[in-house]
Amino acid sequence: MAKISESVIEEIKNRVSLVETVSRYLSLHRKGDRYWGLCPFHDEKTPSFSVLPDKGFFHCFGCGKSGSLFDFVMEMEHLNFPEAIRMLAESAGIALEEESPQDRQKRSEIDTLRDLYEKIAVSFHYILMNTDSGLRAREYLTKRGFKSDSIEKFNLGYAPNDPDWLFGFLRSKEYSEQILSKSGLFARNNRQYPLFRDRLMFPIRDWQGRVVAFGGRDLSGSSQAKYINTPETILYKKREIVYGMHESMKELKSSGSCILCEGYFDVMAMHQAGMGTAMAPLGTAFTVEQGKLIRRFAEKAYTLFDSDRAGQTATKKALVTCEQLGFESRVITLEAAKDPAELLESEGPQALTKACQNSKSGFDHLVHSAITMYDGKKATGKLQIFTEVKPYLDAIGSEIVRQTYLRDLAGYLQLDEETLMRDYVNRSANTTIRRREEQERSGNGFDPSRGGWKRSTDLYAMLTLMNNRPLFPAYRNRLRINDLIDEQAVELYTVLEDASREGSSTSDEVILQMIGDASLKSIVATSFQTEEFTNQAEQILDESVRRISLRSLEKVRKNVENLIRLAEKDGSVSVELSHLLLEKKSLDEKIAKMRKPEHV
Repeated sequence: MAKISESVIEEIKNRVSLVETVSRYLSLHRKGDRYWGLCPFHDEKTPSFSVLPDKGFFHCFGCGKSGSLFDFVMEMEHLNFPEAIRMLAESAGIALEEESPQDRQKRSEIDTLRDLYEKIAVSFHYILMNTDSGLRAREYLTKRGFKSDSIEKFNLGYAPNDPDWLFGFLRSKEYSEQILSKSGLFARNNRQYPLFRDRLMFPIRDWQGRVVAFGGRDLSGSSQAKYINTPETILYKKREIVYGMHESMKELKSSGSCILCEGYFDVMAMHQAGMGTAMAPLGTAFTVEQGKLIRRFAEKAYTLFDSDRAGQTATKKALVTCEQLGFESRVITLEAAKDPAELLESEGPQALTKACQNSKSGFDHLVHSAITMYDGKKATGKLQIFTEVKPYLDAIGSEIVRQTYLRDLAGYLQLDEETLMRDYVNRSANTTIRRREEQERSGNGFDPSRGGWKRSTDLYAMLTLMNNRPLFPAYRNRLRINDLIDEQAVELYTVLEDASREGSSTSDEVILQMIGDASLKSIVATSFQTEEFTNQAEQILDESVRRISLRSLEKVRKNVENLIRLAEKDGSVSVELSHLLLEKKSLDEKIAKMRKPEHV
Protein backbone atom coordinates (compact mmCIF):
# COMPACT_ATOMS: atom_id res chain seq x y z
CA MET A 1 0.00 0.00 0.00
CA ALA A 2 1.43 3.34 -1.02
CA LYS A 3 1.92 5.81 1.82
CA ILE A 4 -0.79 8.40 2.10
CA SER A 5 0.06 11.85 3.36
CA GLU A 6 -1.28 12.75 6.80
CA SER A 7 -2.07 16.20 5.39
CA VAL A 8 -4.46 14.59 2.89
CA ILE A 9 -6.26 12.74 5.68
CA GLU A 10 -6.53 15.93 7.74
CA GLU A 11 -7.85 17.84 4.75
CA ILE A 12 -10.51 15.19 4.15
CA LYS A 13 -11.53 15.38 7.82
CA ASN A 14 -11.81 19.16 7.57
CA ARG A 15 -13.85 19.14 4.37
CA VAL A 16 -16.01 16.03 4.69
CA SER A 17 -18.70 15.91 7.37
CA LEU A 18 -19.09 12.56 9.12
CA VAL A 19 -22.75 13.32 9.84
CA GLU A 20 -23.46 14.18 6.20
CA THR A 21 -21.60 11.08 5.00
CA VAL A 22 -23.45 8.74 7.35
CA SER A 23 -26.77 10.43 6.44
CA ARG A 24 -26.30 9.27 2.87
CA TYR A 25 -26.65 5.69 4.11
CA LEU A 26 -29.19 5.95 6.95
CA SER A 27 -31.50 8.42 8.65
CA LEU A 28 -30.03 10.25 11.65
CA HIS A 29 -31.79 12.24 14.38
CA ARG A 30 -30.01 14.56 16.78
CA LYS A 31 -30.27 14.04 20.53
CA GLY A 32 -27.92 16.07 22.67
CA ASP A 33 -24.39 16.10 21.32
CA ARG A 34 -24.89 12.94 19.24
CA TYR A 35 -26.82 11.86 16.17
CA TRP A 36 -28.70 8.56 16.36
CA GLY A 37 -29.95 6.02 13.85
CA LEU A 38 -30.44 2.31 13.21
CA CYS A 39 -27.11 0.52 13.04
CA PRO A 40 -26.25 -0.62 9.49
CA PHE A 41 -23.93 -3.33 10.84
CA HIS A 42 -26.40 -5.47 12.80
CA ASP A 43 -30.14 -6.06 13.03
CA GLU A 44 -31.95 -3.78 15.46
CA LYS A 45 -35.34 -2.17 15.88
CA THR A 46 -34.44 0.78 18.10
CA PRO A 47 -31.55 3.16 17.28
CA SER A 48 -28.29 2.41 19.09
CA PHE A 49 -25.91 3.70 16.40
CA SER A 50 -24.49 7.11 17.30
CA VAL A 51 -22.32 9.71 15.58
CA LEU A 52 -20.26 12.11 17.66
CA PRO A 53 -19.46 14.95 15.22
CA ASP A 54 -17.07 16.84 17.51
CA LYS A 55 -14.84 13.78 17.83
CA GLY A 56 -15.34 12.55 14.27
CA PHE A 57 -16.22 9.00 15.32
CA PHE A 58 -19.22 6.68 15.30
CA HIS A 59 -20.15 4.04 17.85
CA CYS A 60 -22.91 1.44 18.11
CA PHE A 61 -24.00 0.67 21.66
CA GLY A 62 -25.66 -2.48 20.37
CA CYS A 63 -22.94 -4.37 18.50
CA GLY A 64 -19.95 -2.38 19.77
CA LYS A 65 -18.63 -1.42 16.33
CA SER A 66 -16.84 1.89 16.39
CA GLY A 67 -14.60 3.88 14.09
CA SER A 68 -13.86 6.98 12.08
CA LEU A 69 -15.23 8.48 8.89
CA PHE A 70 -12.87 6.25 6.91
CA ASP A 71 -13.91 3.09 8.78
CA PHE A 72 -17.57 3.83 8.08
CA VAL A 73 -17.00 4.28 4.35
CA MET A 74 -14.81 1.16 4.24
CA GLU A 75 -17.61 -0.92 5.79
CA MET A 76 -20.45 0.50 3.72
CA GLU A 77 -18.70 0.48 0.35
CA HIS A 78 -16.58 -2.68 0.93
CA LEU A 79 -13.34 -0.75 0.38
CA ASN A 80 -9.90 -0.90 1.90
CA PHE A 81 -8.33 2.13 3.59
CA PRO A 82 -6.62 3.64 0.51
CA GLU A 83 -9.77 3.12 -1.57
CA ALA A 84 -11.90 4.87 1.07
CA ILE A 85 -9.47 7.78 1.17
CA ARG A 86 -9.55 8.05 -2.61
CA MET A 87 -13.34 7.96 -2.71
CA LEU A 88 -13.65 10.70 -0.07
CA ALA A 89 -10.85 12.77 -1.58
CA GLU A 90 -12.41 12.67 -5.02
CA SER A 91 -15.83 13.69 -3.63
CA ALA A 92 -14.19 16.65 -1.85
CA GLY A 93 -11.92 17.63 -4.75
CA ILE A 94 -8.70 16.86 -2.88
CA ALA A 95 -5.58 15.80 -4.81
CA LEU A 96 -3.96 12.54 -3.69
CA GLU A 97 -0.39 11.39 -3.67
CA GLU A 98 0.70 8.29 -5.59
CA GLU A 99 -0.99 4.92 -5.06
CA SER A 100 0.28 1.38 -5.37
CA PRO A 101 0.11 -0.42 -8.74
CA GLN A 102 -2.42 -2.90 -7.31
CA ASP A 103 -4.67 -0.15 -5.96
CA ARG A 104 -4.38 1.75 -9.23
CA GLN A 105 -5.28 -1.32 -11.30
CA LYS A 106 -8.35 -2.19 -9.19
CA ARG A 107 -9.57 1.39 -9.12
CA SER A 108 -9.02 1.69 -12.86
CA GLU A 109 -11.02 -1.46 -13.51
CA ILE A 110 -13.93 -0.30 -11.36
CA ASP A 111 -13.92 3.17 -12.90
CA THR A 112 -13.78 1.72 -16.42
CA LEU A 113 -16.67 -0.67 -15.79
CA ARG A 114 -18.76 2.11 -14.28
CA ASP A 115 -18.05 4.27 -17.31
CA LEU A 116 -18.85 1.39 -19.66
CA TYR A 117 -22.19 0.67 -17.98
CA GLU A 118 -23.23 4.31 -17.99
CA LYS A 119 -22.35 4.69 -21.66
CA ILE A 120 -24.05 1.50 -22.80
CA ALA A 121 -27.18 2.42 -20.80
CA VAL A 122 -27.30 5.72 -22.69
CA SER A 123 -26.78 3.89 -25.98
CA PHE A 124 -29.49 1.31 -25.31
CA HIS A 125 -31.89 4.13 -24.40
CA TYR A 126 -31.05 6.08 -27.56
CA ILE A 127 -31.64 3.00 -29.72
CA LEU A 128 -35.02 2.44 -28.06
CA MET A 129 -36.25 5.98 -28.43
CA ASN A 130 -34.71 7.17 -31.70
CA THR A 131 -34.12 4.30 -34.14
CA ASP A 132 -36.21 2.10 -36.39
CA SER A 133 -34.82 -1.02 -34.73
CA GLY A 134 -36.32 0.14 -31.44
CA LEU A 135 -39.79 0.68 -32.91
CA ARG A 136 -41.14 -2.75 -31.95
CA ALA A 137 -39.92 -2.29 -28.36
CA ARG A 138 -41.61 1.13 -28.17
CA GLU A 139 -44.86 -0.37 -29.45
CA TYR A 140 -44.60 -3.14 -26.88
CA LEU A 141 -44.25 -0.60 -24.06
CA THR A 142 -47.20 1.39 -25.36
CA LYS A 143 -49.29 -1.77 -25.46
CA ARG A 144 -48.35 -2.50 -21.84
CA GLY A 145 -49.61 0.97 -20.86
CA PHE A 146 -46.31 2.66 -20.10
CA LYS A 147 -45.89 6.38 -20.79
CA SER A 148 -42.77 8.15 -21.96
CA ASP A 149 -42.24 9.68 -18.50
CA SER A 150 -41.91 6.21 -16.99
CA ILE A 151 -39.59 5.07 -19.78
CA GLU A 152 -37.37 8.10 -19.18
CA LYS A 153 -37.47 7.77 -15.39
CA PHE A 154 -36.19 4.21 -15.52
CA ASN A 155 -33.99 4.87 -18.57
CA LEU A 156 -35.26 1.82 -20.48
CA GLY A 157 -33.39 0.75 -23.60
CA TYR A 158 -33.26 -1.76 -26.40
CA ALA A 159 -30.48 -4.21 -27.31
CA PRO A 160 -30.43 -4.81 -31.11
CA ASN A 161 -30.70 -8.28 -32.58
CA ASP A 162 -27.36 -7.85 -34.40
CA PRO A 163 -24.89 -10.28 -32.73
CA ASP A 164 -21.86 -8.24 -33.82
CA TRP A 165 -23.01 -4.76 -32.85
CA LEU A 166 -22.23 -4.56 -29.13
CA PHE A 167 -18.66 -5.90 -29.23
CA GLY A 168 -17.75 -3.78 -32.21
CA PHE A 169 -19.34 -0.69 -30.68
CA LEU A 170 -17.50 -1.03 -27.38
CA ARG A 171 -14.17 -1.84 -29.02
CA SER A 172 -14.60 1.31 -31.14
CA LYS A 173 -14.88 3.22 -27.85
CA GLU A 174 -11.45 1.76 -26.95
CA TYR A 175 -12.59 -0.62 -24.21
CA SER A 176 -10.13 -3.50 -24.00
CA GLU A 177 -11.12 -7.12 -24.61
CA GLN A 178 -10.02 -7.85 -21.03
CA ILE A 179 -12.49 -5.32 -19.62
CA LEU A 180 -15.25 -6.54 -21.93
CA SER A 181 -14.68 -10.10 -20.73
CA LYS A 182 -15.29 -8.91 -17.14
CA SER A 183 -18.28 -6.74 -17.97
CA GLY A 184 -20.92 -9.48 -17.83
CA LEU A 185 -22.33 -8.30 -21.16
CA PHE A 186 -21.05 -11.21 -23.24
CA ALA A 187 -21.49 -14.99 -23.30
CA ARG A 188 -18.99 -16.98 -21.23
CA ASN A 189 -18.10 -19.38 -24.02
CA ASN A 190 -17.90 -16.67 -26.70
CA ARG A 191 -16.38 -13.42 -25.46
CA GLN A 192 -17.67 -11.48 -28.48
CA TYR A 193 -21.27 -12.72 -28.47
CA PRO A 194 -23.67 -10.39 -26.61
CA LEU A 195 -25.68 -11.71 -23.68
CA PHE A 196 -28.59 -9.44 -24.64
CA ARG A 197 -30.09 -9.58 -28.16
CA ASP A 198 -33.49 -8.27 -29.25
CA ARG A 199 -34.37 -7.47 -25.66
CA LEU A 200 -35.98 -4.58 -23.83
CA MET A 201 -33.27 -3.40 -21.44
CA PHE A 202 -33.72 -2.37 -17.82
CA PRO A 203 -30.67 -0.62 -16.33
CA ILE A 204 -30.20 -1.82 -12.74
CA ARG A 205 -28.96 1.01 -10.55
CA ASP A 206 -27.65 0.89 -7.03
CA TRP A 207 -29.35 3.13 -4.51
CA GLN A 208 -26.93 5.94 -5.36
CA GLY A 209 -27.99 5.88 -9.00
CA ARG A 210 -24.98 4.16 -10.56
CA VAL A 211 -25.74 1.59 -13.27
CA VAL A 212 -24.26 -1.72 -12.08
CA ALA A 213 -26.10 -4.30 -14.20
CA PHE A 214 -28.88 -4.89 -16.75
CA GLY A 215 -32.01 -6.95 -16.99
CA GLY A 216 -33.34 -7.89 -20.41
CA ARG A 217 -36.86 -8.90 -21.47
CA ASP A 218 -37.04 -11.06 -24.62
CA LEU A 219 -39.06 -9.56 -27.48
CA SER A 220 -38.40 -12.25 -30.10
CA GLY A 221 -40.68 -14.86 -28.54
CA SER A 222 -38.11 -17.53 -29.39
CA SER A 223 -35.88 -17.43 -26.30
CA GLN A 224 -36.35 -20.03 -23.57
CA ALA A 225 -35.57 -17.34 -20.97
CA LYS A 226 -38.11 -14.52 -20.96
CA TYR A 227 -35.87 -12.50 -18.61
CA ILE A 228 -32.11 -12.63 -18.12
CA ASN A 229 -29.85 -10.53 -15.92
CA THR A 230 -26.20 -9.59 -15.97
CA PRO A 231 -24.15 -12.10 -13.97
CA GLU A 232 -22.47 -10.83 -10.80
CA THR A 233 -19.40 -8.68 -11.38
CA ILE A 234 -17.05 -6.52 -9.33
CA LEU A 235 -19.82 -3.88 -9.41
CA TYR A 236 -22.90 -6.06 -8.98
CA LYS A 237 -23.91 -8.28 -6.05
CA LYS A 238 -27.50 -9.42 -6.58
CA ARG A 239 -28.29 -9.84 -2.88
CA GLU A 240 -27.35 -6.23 -2.14
CA ILE A 241 -29.21 -4.38 -4.93
CA VAL A 242 -32.88 -3.37 -4.98
CA TYR A 243 -34.31 -2.44 -8.38
CA GLY A 244 -36.04 0.93 -8.33
CA MET A 245 -34.63 2.04 -4.99
CA HIS A 246 -32.73 4.93 -6.53
CA GLU A 247 -35.84 6.11 -8.35
CA SER A 248 -37.76 5.85 -5.04
CA MET A 249 -35.26 7.59 -2.76
CA LYS A 250 -36.92 11.01 -2.52
CA GLU A 251 -40.33 9.64 -1.58
CA LEU A 252 -38.80 6.83 0.47
CA LYS A 253 -37.09 9.31 2.78
CA SER A 254 -40.16 11.52 3.12
CA SER A 255 -42.74 8.75 3.61
CA GLY A 256 -40.66 6.24 5.58
CA SER A 257 -42.31 3.33 3.76
CA CYS A 258 -41.70 1.17 0.70
CA ILE A 259 -43.66 -1.24 -1.49
CA LEU A 260 -41.92 -4.46 -2.45
CA CYS A 261 -42.95 -5.78 -5.86
CA GLU A 262 -41.79 -8.72 -7.90
CA GLY A 263 -40.47 -7.43 -11.21
CA TYR A 264 -39.29 -4.52 -13.34
CA PHE A 265 -42.65 -3.84 -14.97
CA ASP A 266 -44.44 -4.03 -11.60
CA VAL A 267 -42.17 -1.32 -10.17
CA MET A 268 -42.70 0.89 -13.22
CA ALA A 269 -46.47 0.37 -13.11
CA MET A 270 -46.64 1.37 -9.45
CA HIS A 271 -44.58 4.51 -10.04
CA GLN A 272 -46.74 5.45 -13.02
CA ALA A 273 -49.82 5.06 -10.81
CA GLY A 274 -48.35 7.51 -8.30
CA MET A 275 -46.89 5.05 -5.80
CA GLY A 276 -43.30 6.19 -6.02
CA THR A 277 -41.76 4.02 -3.31
CA ALA A 278 -42.19 0.76 -5.22
CA MET A 279 -39.05 -1.33 -5.69
CA ALA A 280 -38.19 -4.96 -6.32
CA PRO A 281 -35.67 -7.51 -5.09
CA LEU A 282 -33.83 -8.99 -8.05
CA GLY A 283 -35.72 -12.25 -8.15
CA THR A 284 -38.59 -13.10 -5.82
CA ALA A 285 -36.34 -13.76 -2.79
CA PHE A 286 -36.08 -10.68 -0.55
CA THR A 287 -32.71 -10.87 1.17
CA VAL A 288 -31.58 -9.63 4.57
CA GLU A 289 -28.95 -7.48 2.84
CA GLN A 290 -31.62 -5.76 0.75
CA GLY A 291 -33.81 -5.34 3.82
CA LYS A 292 -31.01 -3.73 5.83
CA LEU A 293 -30.38 -1.28 3.00
CA ILE A 294 -34.04 -0.21 2.85
CA ARG A 295 -34.36 -0.18 6.65
CA ARG A 296 -31.92 2.72 6.84
CA PHE A 297 -34.58 4.93 5.30
CA ALA A 298 -37.95 3.27 5.96
CA GLU A 299 -39.88 1.86 8.91
CA LYS A 300 -42.84 0.33 7.06
CA ALA A 301 -42.80 -2.20 4.22
CA TYR A 302 -45.73 -3.27 2.04
CA THR A 303 -45.40 -6.46 -0.01
CA LEU A 304 -47.13 -6.81 -3.36
CA PHE A 305 -45.84 -9.99 -4.96
CA ASP A 306 -47.64 -12.01 -7.61
CA SER A 307 -50.75 -13.95 -6.62
CA ASP A 308 -49.33 -17.27 -7.89
CA ARG A 309 -47.74 -19.89 -5.64
CA ALA A 310 -44.19 -18.57 -6.13
CA GLY A 311 -45.33 -15.05 -5.29
CA GLN A 312 -47.12 -16.15 -2.14
CA THR A 313 -44.09 -18.13 -1.00
CA ALA A 314 -41.99 -15.02 -1.57
CA THR A 315 -44.48 -12.99 0.47
CA LYS A 316 -44.18 -15.32 3.47
CA LYS A 317 -40.39 -15.20 3.41
CA ALA A 318 -40.34 -11.43 2.94
CA LEU A 319 -42.69 -10.91 5.89
CA VAL A 320 -40.39 -12.91 8.17
CA THR A 321 -37.36 -10.94 6.97
CA CYS A 322 -39.18 -7.64 7.44
CA GLU A 323 -40.20 -8.59 10.97
CA GLN A 324 -36.63 -9.61 11.84
CA LEU A 325 -35.37 -6.22 10.68
CA GLY A 326 -37.97 -4.24 12.57
CA PHE A 327 -40.26 -3.17 9.73
CA GLU A 328 -43.96 -2.70 10.25
CA SER A 329 -45.08 -5.12 7.54
CA ARG A 330 -48.31 -5.09 5.57
CA VAL A 331 -49.54 -6.97 2.50
CA ILE A 332 -51.40 -5.62 -0.52
CA THR A 333 -53.39 -8.19 -2.48
CA LEU A 334 -54.72 -7.55 -5.98
CA GLU A 335 -58.07 -9.17 -6.69
CA ALA A 336 -58.51 -8.25 -10.37
CA ALA A 337 -55.04 -9.12 -11.72
CA LYS A 338 -51.99 -11.27 -11.11
CA ASP A 339 -49.62 -8.31 -10.66
CA PRO A 340 -49.49 -4.49 -10.89
CA ALA A 341 -48.22 -4.47 -14.49
CA GLU A 342 -51.13 -6.61 -15.65
CA LEU A 343 -53.67 -4.37 -13.90
CA LEU A 344 -52.08 -1.25 -15.37
CA GLU A 345 -52.29 -2.75 -18.85
CA SER A 346 -55.89 -3.93 -18.51
CA GLU A 347 -57.53 -1.16 -16.47
CA GLY A 348 -55.11 1.76 -16.23
CA PRO A 349 -53.28 3.61 -13.42
CA GLN A 350 -56.35 4.78 -11.51
CA ALA A 351 -57.57 1.22 -11.09
CA LEU A 352 -54.16 0.18 -9.85
CA THR A 353 -54.02 3.04 -7.35
CA LYS A 354 -57.47 2.15 -6.03
CA ALA A 355 -56.61 -1.54 -5.75
CA CYS A 356 -53.58 -0.74 -3.58
CA GLN A 357 -55.43 1.35 -1.02
CA ASN A 358 -56.35 -1.61 1.18
CA SER A 359 -53.81 -3.78 2.97
CA LYS A 360 -53.61 -6.31 5.79
CA SER A 361 -51.03 -6.69 8.51
CA GLY A 362 -48.42 -9.34 7.84
CA PHE A 363 -49.86 -11.54 10.58
CA ASP A 364 -53.45 -11.32 9.34
CA HIS A 365 -52.35 -12.10 5.79
CA LEU A 366 -50.42 -15.18 6.84
CA VAL A 367 -53.27 -16.50 8.98
CA HIS A 368 -55.95 -15.94 6.33
CA SER A 369 -53.73 -17.43 3.65
CA ALA A 370 -53.08 -20.53 5.76
CA ILE A 371 -56.78 -20.93 6.58
CA THR A 372 -57.61 -21.04 2.85
CA MET A 373 -54.94 -23.73 2.35
CA TYR A 374 -55.77 -26.06 5.24
CA ASP A 375 -58.90 -27.30 6.96
CA GLY A 376 -58.97 -25.45 10.28
CA LYS A 377 -61.74 -27.71 11.58
CA LYS A 378 -59.44 -30.73 11.74
CA ALA A 379 -56.64 -31.19 14.26
CA THR A 380 -54.07 -31.74 11.51
CA GLY A 381 -55.28 -28.60 9.72
CA LYS A 382 -54.95 -26.53 12.88
CA LEU A 383 -51.36 -27.77 13.26
CA GLN A 384 -50.57 -26.96 9.62
CA ILE A 385 -51.95 -23.42 9.99
CA PHE A 386 -49.92 -22.92 13.17
CA THR A 387 -46.80 -24.23 11.42
CA GLU A 388 -47.30 -21.74 8.57
CA VAL A 389 -47.50 -18.78 10.96
CA LYS A 390 -44.84 -19.84 13.47
CA PRO A 391 -41.75 -18.49 11.57
CA TYR A 392 -43.36 -15.05 11.57
CA LEU A 393 -44.12 -15.29 15.29
CA ASP A 394 -40.52 -16.34 15.95
CA ALA A 395 -39.23 -13.23 14.17
CA ILE A 396 -41.22 -10.79 16.33
CA GLY A 397 -39.00 -8.88 18.73
CA SER A 398 -41.72 -7.80 21.19
CA GLU A 399 -43.09 -10.42 23.56
CA ILE A 400 -46.22 -8.29 24.02
CA VAL A 401 -46.93 -8.31 20.29
CA ARG A 402 -46.21 -12.03 20.04
CA GLN A 403 -48.56 -12.86 22.92
CA THR A 404 -51.29 -10.73 21.33
CA TYR A 405 -50.93 -12.55 17.99
CA LEU A 406 -50.97 -15.93 19.73
CA ARG A 407 -54.27 -15.03 21.40
CA ASP A 408 -55.68 -13.94 18.05
CA LEU A 409 -54.48 -17.17 16.44
CA ALA A 410 -56.08 -19.22 19.22
CA GLY A 411 -59.36 -17.48 18.41
CA TYR A 412 -59.04 -18.19 14.69
CA LEU A 413 -58.32 -21.88 15.37
CA GLN A 414 -60.88 -22.18 18.19
CA LEU A 415 -58.23 -23.39 20.61
CA ASP A 416 -57.62 -22.73 24.27
CA GLU A 417 -55.08 -19.88 24.59
CA GLU A 418 -52.95 -21.64 27.19
CA THR A 419 -52.75 -24.79 25.07
CA LEU A 420 -51.57 -22.89 22.01
CA MET A 421 -49.05 -20.81 23.97
CA ARG A 422 -47.67 -23.87 25.75
CA ASP A 423 -47.22 -25.66 22.42
CA TYR A 424 -45.51 -22.61 20.95
CA VAL A 425 -43.10 -22.37 23.90
CA ASN A 426 -42.26 -26.06 23.71
CA ARG A 427 -41.62 -25.92 19.96
CA SER A 428 -39.51 -22.76 20.32
CA ALA A 429 -37.37 -24.05 23.18
CA ASN A 430 -35.32 -26.48 21.11
CA THR A 431 -34.83 -23.88 18.38
CA THR A 432 -33.61 -21.31 20.91
CA ILE A 433 -31.16 -23.75 22.45
CA ARG A 434 -29.75 -24.64 19.05
CA ARG A 435 -29.44 -20.96 18.13
CA ARG A 436 -27.57 -20.13 21.35
CA GLU A 437 -25.19 -23.04 20.82
CA GLU A 438 -24.46 -21.79 17.30
CA GLN A 439 -23.85 -18.26 18.61
CA GLU A 440 -21.47 -19.54 21.26
CA ARG A 441 -19.54 -21.57 18.69
CA SER A 442 -19.33 -18.66 16.26
CA GLY A 443 -18.72 -15.94 18.85
CA ASN A 444 -21.76 -13.99 17.65
CA GLY A 445 -23.41 -14.17 21.05
CA PHE A 446 -20.98 -11.67 22.61
CA ASP A 447 -22.64 -8.32 23.22
CA PRO A 448 -20.21 -5.50 24.10
CA SER A 449 -23.10 -3.43 25.48
CA ARG A 450 -23.53 -5.98 28.29
CA GLY A 451 -20.41 -5.77 30.36
CA GLY A 452 -18.22 -3.95 27.86
CA TRP A 453 -14.74 -4.93 26.83
CA LYS A 454 -12.11 -6.27 29.16
CA ARG A 455 -10.05 -3.54 30.79
CA SER A 456 -7.00 -5.14 32.38
CA THR A 457 -4.28 -2.91 33.79
CA ASP A 458 -2.22 -3.68 30.68
CA LEU A 459 -4.96 -2.75 28.24
CA TYR A 460 -5.92 0.36 30.21
CA ALA A 461 -2.32 1.57 30.06
CA MET A 462 -2.08 0.93 26.32
CA LEU A 463 -5.40 2.68 25.65
CA THR A 464 -4.11 5.67 27.62
CA LEU A 465 -0.96 5.72 25.49
CA MET A 466 -3.08 5.34 22.34
CA ASN A 467 -4.93 8.50 23.34
CA ASN A 468 -1.69 10.29 24.31
CA ARG A 469 0.78 9.01 21.74
CA PRO A 470 3.45 11.72 22.31
CA LEU A 471 3.99 10.17 25.77
CA PHE A 472 4.94 6.76 24.34
CA PRO A 473 8.72 7.38 23.89
CA ALA A 474 9.05 8.34 27.56
CA TYR A 475 7.07 5.39 28.91
CA ARG A 476 8.58 2.90 26.46
CA ASN A 477 11.76 3.02 28.58
CA ARG A 478 9.80 2.21 31.74
CA LEU A 479 7.38 -0.35 30.34
CA ARG A 480 8.66 -3.27 28.29
CA ILE A 481 6.51 -5.36 25.98
CA ASN A 482 7.61 -8.50 27.84
CA ASP A 483 6.00 -7.12 31.01
CA LEU A 484 2.55 -7.26 29.39
CA ILE A 485 0.39 -10.37 29.70
CA ASP A 486 -2.79 -9.09 27.99
CA GLU A 487 -2.59 -10.09 24.30
CA GLN A 488 -4.59 -7.05 23.18
CA ALA A 489 -2.24 -4.77 25.09
CA VAL A 490 0.73 -6.46 23.42
CA GLU A 491 -0.76 -5.75 19.99
CA LEU A 492 -1.30 -2.09 20.85
CA TYR A 493 2.26 -1.79 22.15
CA THR A 494 3.49 -3.16 18.82
CA VAL A 495 1.32 -0.69 16.89
CA LEU A 496 2.65 2.22 18.98
CA GLU A 497 6.20 1.02 18.42
CA ASP A 498 5.66 0.86 14.66
CA ALA A 499 4.04 4.30 14.61
CA SER A 500 6.88 5.74 16.70
CA ARG A 501 9.46 4.46 14.21
CA GLU A 502 7.77 6.47 11.45
CA GLY A 503 9.28 9.53 13.06
CA SER A 504 6.21 11.74 12.67
CA SER A 505 2.79 12.13 14.24
CA THR A 506 0.17 9.61 13.18
CA SER A 507 -3.50 10.53 13.07
CA ASP A 508 -6.20 8.57 14.89
CA GLU A 509 -7.56 7.38 11.54
CA VAL A 510 -4.21 5.97 10.41
CA ILE A 511 -3.41 4.39 13.78
CA LEU A 512 -6.72 2.53 13.65
CA GLN A 513 -5.80 1.00 10.30
CA MET A 514 -2.59 -0.37 11.85
CA ILE A 515 -4.63 -2.53 14.26
CA GLY A 516 -5.30 -5.94 12.77
CA ASP A 517 -7.88 -7.28 15.22
CA ALA A 518 -11.35 -5.90 14.40
CA SER A 519 -12.68 -6.06 17.98
CA LEU A 520 -9.58 -4.34 19.35
CA LYS A 521 -9.88 -1.68 16.65
CA SER A 522 -13.45 -0.95 17.85
CA ILE A 523 -12.21 -0.72 21.45
CA VAL A 524 -9.57 1.85 20.52
CA ALA A 525 -12.00 3.81 18.35
CA THR A 526 -14.45 3.89 21.25
CA SER A 527 -11.72 5.18 23.59
CA PHE A 528 -11.10 8.09 21.21
CA GLN A 529 -14.68 9.26 21.80
CA THR A 530 -14.36 9.69 25.59
CA GLU A 531 -12.35 11.91 27.93
CA GLU A 532 -11.54 8.93 30.13
CA PHE A 533 -8.05 8.36 28.76
CA THR A 534 -6.94 11.97 28.35
CA ASN A 535 -7.67 13.35 31.83
CA GLN A 536 -4.64 12.97 34.12
CA ALA A 537 -2.97 10.68 31.58
CA GLU A 538 0.49 10.75 33.18
CA GLN A 539 -0.83 9.94 36.64
CA ILE A 540 -2.77 6.99 35.16
CA LEU A 541 0.28 5.77 33.29
CA ASP A 542 2.57 6.13 36.33
CA GLU A 543 0.20 4.03 38.41
CA SER A 544 -0.22 1.47 35.62
CA VAL A 545 3.55 1.14 35.25
CA ARG A 546 3.84 0.66 39.03
CA ARG A 547 1.26 -2.12 39.03
CA ILE A 548 2.69 -3.90 36.02
CA SER A 549 6.25 -3.62 37.38
CA LEU A 550 5.08 -4.90 40.76
CA ARG A 551 3.43 -7.87 39.05
CA SER A 552 6.66 -8.64 37.18
CA LEU A 553 8.74 -8.43 40.35
CA GLU A 554 6.35 -10.73 42.21
CA LYS A 555 6.63 -13.21 39.39
CA VAL A 556 10.42 -13.09 39.59
CA ARG A 557 10.31 -13.45 43.39
CA LYS A 558 8.10 -16.51 43.07
CA ASN A 559 10.62 -18.11 40.73
CA VAL A 560 13.44 -17.33 43.19
CA GLU A 561 11.44 -18.85 46.04
CA ASN A 562 10.97 -22.03 44.01
CA LEU A 563 14.73 -22.17 43.36
CA ILE A 564 15.44 -21.71 47.08
CA ARG A 565 13.15 -24.63 47.95
CA LEU A 566 14.87 -26.79 45.35
CA ALA A 567 18.31 -25.79 46.63
CA GLU A 568 17.38 -26.61 50.22
CA LYS A 569 15.87 -29.94 49.15
CA ASP A 570 18.87 -30.95 47.01
CA GLY A 571 21.39 -29.81 49.57
CA SER A 572 23.08 -27.39 47.17
CA VAL A 573 26.26 -25.64 48.21
CA SER A 574 25.75 -22.77 50.64
CA VAL A 575 27.17 -20.19 48.21
CA GLU A 576 24.37 -20.78 45.64
CA LEU A 577 21.73 -20.77 48.36
CA SER A 578 23.10 -17.56 49.90
CA HIS A 579 22.97 -15.82 46.51
CA LEU A 580 19.35 -16.82 46.10
CA LEU A 581 18.50 -15.62 49.62
CA LEU A 582 20.18 -12.27 48.95
CA GLU A 583 18.26 -11.93 45.68
CA LYS A 584 14.98 -12.67 47.46
CA LYS A 585 15.80 -10.09 50.12
CA SER A 586 16.47 -7.48 47.46
CA LEU A 587 13.19 -8.31 45.71
CA ASP A 588 11.29 -8.15 49.01
CA GLU A 589 12.64 -4.65 49.61
CA LYS A 590 11.74 -3.46 46.10
CA ILE A 591 8.24 -4.93 46.32
CA ALA A 592 7.65 -3.45 49.78
CA LYS A 593 8.77 -0.04 48.49
CA MET A 594 6.43 -0.26 45.50
CA ARG A 595 3.46 -1.36 47.62
CA LYS A 596 2.58 2.15 48.68
CA PRO A 597 -1.09 3.10 49.15
CA GLU A 598 -2.86 2.99 45.80
CA HIS A 599 -4.19 6.33 44.66
CA VAL A 600 -5.73 5.46 41.26
